[in-house]
Order: sequence, then C-alpha cells, then structure tokens
Amino acid sequence: VYEKRQFATRRLCAIGMPAAAALRAVAEGNDVETSLRAGAVLSALDSLMFAGVDVRLSLSSDRIAWNESLDLHITVVDVSPYPARVPFETGTAGRTAVIDDARQVGDMLDVADLLRVRRADGTRIELTVDDIGADERVVEAVHARLNGGPVSALEPGQKLTLTARAFNRGWARYRLLDADTYAVVLDYSPQWEDDVLAAQRIGRVASNTVTVTVSKAAPETVSRHGAEASLIVELDGPMIAAKMVNRRDQTVVVNRHFGGSPPFASGQWVFEGEGARREIPVIAAKAASWDDFDPGLLASVEPGQSIELVRLPVKELLQDLAEAGAVLEGDRWTVHFSYANLASRQWQTRQGSALLGNPKAPEIFREPLPRLILSTRQTSNRLVAPGRG
Repeated sequence: VYEKRQFATRRLCAIGMPAAAALRAVAEGNDVETSLRAGAVLSALDSLMFAGVDVRLSLSSDRIAWNESLDLHITVVDVSPYPARVPFETGTAGRTAVIDDARQVGDMLDVADLLRVRRADGTRIELTVDDIGADERVVEAVHARLNGGPVSALEPGQKLTLTARAFNRGWARYRLLDADTYAVVLDYSPQWEDDVLAAQRIGRVASNTVTVTVSKAAPETVSRHGAEASLIVELDGPMIAAKMVNRRDQTVVVNRHFGGSPPFASGQWVFEGEGARREIPVIAAKAASWDDFDPGLLASVEPGQSIELVRLPVKELLQDLAEAGAVLEGDRWTVHFSYANLASRQWQTRQGSALLGNPKAPEIFREPLPRLILSTRQTSNRLVAPGRG
C-alpha cells in the first residue's frame, strides 16, 4: 500500500541512524521495491548533519564595544553510539592563535548558513563579507565552498571545538554596530525532498542561545547599510574644502596622491550651469610615472572619521573656473568635487609581472597594497554659487 510505504519511509528517516543496520540488510535483499526504498532512506541518512550531536555555543566575551573583536566557539559532541557528520572543518592542523584571512573567511562561511544572529527586537543581522578579490587565498577558500563546504566525521563520544574568530570584526563578520543585546544560535534543519519531513523539521538540531551586549555603538557616520564612503564639499570662511568620510566599520586607506591614472587618484572641481560643464583637475600630472608615487599620501582613516583631500581659497577656484570658460553670473550654477581611485590589489594583479615581486618596480608596489584601500568613484554634494554673495 503506497500510503503505508510512505509512512514507513518517513518514520525510518525520523528514527535515523538506529535504523541503519536494518535498512542495510533490506537494501541488500532481493525484493526490488523494499531494496530501493531502503537504499533511498540510507542515502538520506548519509547526508544528515549533526545526527546525535549536541551543539554548544560560547562567546569570548559577553560585553564589548562595537569595535572590539569577539570569537564564537562552537563545541560539538557526538552523544550517540553512531558516527556523525558536521558541516565544517574540525581538524586542528594548522590552526593557531593567529590565523590568516582565508581561514577566518572559510570558517565563517562554513557556519554562516546555520547561525541566526538577532538584535533584542528580533531583527536579523546578516553576514557581511568584504571583497574577496583582494586576496588569492580568500578567493580559493570561497570557491572551495561554492558547491558545498568541508564535512568532518565525529566518532561516538568525540568532542571538538571550532572557533569562528573575529566573529564581528573579521573579513567575514556579523556587524554588531549599535548598542544592543545580540543573540546567537546555531539552528540546523535537513533539506528534505519530502514535504512532510521538511514541514515537521525532522532531524532539526539547535544549540543553546548565547548573548553579547554591545555597550558602545559605532559612530553615526558609520553606515548601517553598507555604504563605503561619502565625499563632502564645504565652505570654511574664504576657503573651500573637499573631504572623504569613511562610512565603513573598518579602517580604510585613502589615496591622496593626485595625478592622471593609477596608481594616482584623480580629483577635480566641477562647474555645472546652464547646460555647461567645466572641470578643474587638482593636479594635471598625467605624465607622472609609478616611481613618482608618494606612499606618504596613503592615509589611514578610522571608521566614521574623515580626511581632507584638498583645500583652496574660493577666490582662486572661481578664477580658475572663469579662465576655463565658466560663466559665474547669478546663482544658477553649482560646484562639486569628484574623486576616483582605482589603485588596489586588483589593479596590481592586472599589471602582471610589472609590479608584484618585480625588484625594478617601486618598493610600494612590489608587495600587495593595503587590503582596504578605498577603490571607488565618488561625487560630492553640490554648492550653489559659492562665494557669490
């Protein structure tokens, strides 16, 4: 009877590993129908994770400031008399107190689909992963997980701990930016093809819930929605200045060496009015070579902080615009600043053997540039007829 067979199949899936020995005997039998069904159940059981496993979470601290690093410890114990599988790498080989970025990203990706991180009001915090293209090893770690990550076996009674380091501050992280209490739980449910098993969440395993209180929030200038930076133009008495605000939750490096093409940044004042546009470059040194690049003009900017890119008298800017043909009459025109920096690790890689590892290249470019150098195009706010009244 089909309905009874379906019920039996579901019941055996729910029983799990204790039914495996009997299922194997039937799968090796001569009855085609029962052999196929037993084989299908065994295949489903072989794909289960955390079967018979107790999962416990702990945090390296229960109270932090938003920019203090937090580690998440995931301890798994096979409390059953059967071998079990867990969907991450549990081996200790090569793991040290200081880990590289590829290890951090890999560990976080292995557990991210299982973790539920929520604020006190229930709002879910999603995983943030910085641009993986900045490091070949990170790219490899991510690609290795595109079709499924590592799987480790636990023997009965075996206990192992995986530490997801820099849980909130690493390359891959859960951004805990606001003063609040955040809850973390690991929650696994098998991806059953059978709708009934899926609806009843057969085989679900959930850990304990751990909480951490963020006592000091990130500055309001740090974006809660993933913005990288903001370019702002403002008047300061007789001067006009353009500054870059770091909106990220990580320290970034801003290229302030202006020129024509990478590795130099480009910056220009832009006049717009009555359908006309005029551009005044900060420095028109288009013929500058890589050897002229000044590493001292790569400036670190803390999260939420700003750095001035250029400052000059308003009178001087207006004179330059007028000489370029801008009509500075009335107040139906604006001035803004545009900035672009394309010099990054990816740019270095595209240069091939000309830079990385080349003893003839400028020293700054022989090794990878800072990972979080701001590689971007930005346009500032517009000032209406500055200095004209």
